[in-house]
Amino acid sequence: MTERFYADLPVLGSLEALGEPGNFARLPGDWYVAMSDVRDSTTAIESGAYKKVNTLGAATITAVLNAARGLEIPFVFGGDGSTLCVPPGLLEDARAALLQTRELAQRSFGLELRIGTLPVSEIDRAGFAIWVARYRVSDGYVQAVFAGGGMGHADRLLKDPASADAWSVKPGSTAPRGSFEGLECRWQDIPSPRGETVSLMVRAMSAEPARERATYLAVIARVREVYGDDEASHPIAAPNLRLAFDSRRLEAEVGVRASSRGALGRWLYLNAVRATTLLGALAMKLGLRAGGTDWGGYKEAVVRNTDVRKFSDHYSQILSGTAAQRAALSAWLDERFARGELVYGLHVSDRAHITCLVFDYSGRHLHFIDGADGGLFLAAKAYKKRLMNRGQSPIST
Repeated sequence: MTERFYADLPVLGSLEALGEPGNFARLPGDWYVAMSDVRDSTTAIESGAYKKVNTLGAATITAVLNAARGLEIPFVFGGDGSTLCVPPGLLEDARAALLQTRELAQRSFGLELRIGTLPVSEIDRAGFAIWVARYRVSDGYVQAVFAGGGMGHADRLLKDPASADAWSVKPGSTAPRGSFEGLECRWQDIPSPRGETVSLMVRAMSAEPARERATYLAVIARVREVYGDDEASHPIAAPNLRLAFDSRRLEAEVGVRASSRGALGRWLYLNAVRATTLLGALAMKLGLRAGGTDWGGYKEAVVRNTDVRKFSDHYSQILSGTAAQRAALSAWLDERFARGELVYGLHVSDRAHITCLVFDYSGRHLHFIDGADGGLFLAAKAYKKRLMNRGQSPIST
C-alpha cells in the first residue's frame, strides 16, 4: 500500500524550501535501502579508473530504475556508488539488479562491487530516520533529497566489516537479472567554464535539527555569495559539450551495455554507438528536430537536467569557478570547521565528468556529474581526514 509513497510526494521548487522540516516525509518502515559501492575505490581512482567507478554507480541506478518499470523511487548518485530506496514489492527485483551490476563490474572492469539491502525498520530501530523530499531541478528532472541520518547509517552498516555480512546481497540468493538500457557515456570530459571544477562535500555537526538546517542553508548561501547564481557556478556550459567517438572514451558504455556479447558483439556495439553519435552531432549542429526531439537545444537540456547538487545526510555540489573563489570559500569553511559547526572536503580538477541516463531524448533524461579524476570520492576522502582530526573514525571506503 506504500508503493506510491515517493511518487505522490509534492515537488518543491526551491532549494531553500528544503530547510523547512515540514517539506519532508518519513520513508515508510516497510521500504528498503538498496546500495552499491566500489570496494577499494582509492586504488581504482589512483590507477585512473575514475570513469569506470562513476559508470558503476550510474549502472546501479539504471538497473534498479529499469526494474521499477516506471514507478518513481528516490535515489542518489555518490560518485563511487549509489543508494536507492525501494518498496517491498520491488525488493527481489532490486536485489537481482544489484547482483547483475556486481557481475558486470567484475566481468567488464575488474572491480569489486559491494552491494546490500537494509530494511528501513532496522534503521528506525537504531534511532535514525530517513526523511525524503522531492526537489525540481528542471522541467525534466525531479531529484530526491534525504535527511534524518538514516542514509548515512545504512552506508556505515554496509561498509563496516562487523555488520556488512548481515545486509549484503550474496551470490546465489537470487538469480542476477536486469537491464542497463538507457545508460550512456558519450560525452568527453567537460572543461570548466571558469578554470576550476570543484567537488564539495559538507556535513553539519550539530545534533540539534534546527541548527543543522541553519548550517546547510548558510553553506548554500555562502556558495552563492562566492560563486554567483546557479548559472554562474554551473560546472558545464553547453558550448563545452563535445561528443566522444574514440573507443577509449566510449569503453565505459560498451563495458556496460555489451558486456556479455563477446569480442565481436562489443565491437559491433561500439561502432553502432559511433554511428548514432555522429548522427546526433550532425542533428545538434544543424538544429534539427527529429523523433520528437529538438536536437538544436539538446545540449542546453543536458545542462539543465544535471545533478550538480545533492543532499543525502550531507550536502555536496560540483562547482565551476576560479582559484580565488575557491580560496574564499575554503577560508569561510575553515572558520566554521574551527568552530565545530561543520566538516568539509573538496577536490579540484579542471574539468567535469558526465554519465547519462537517457530513457527519452525529448524529455526523460538525467545526467550524473562528478569532478574528473575522482571528484566526489576524493572530496569525501578529505572530509574523512578532517573528521578523524576531530577524533572520529569513519568507515574506510
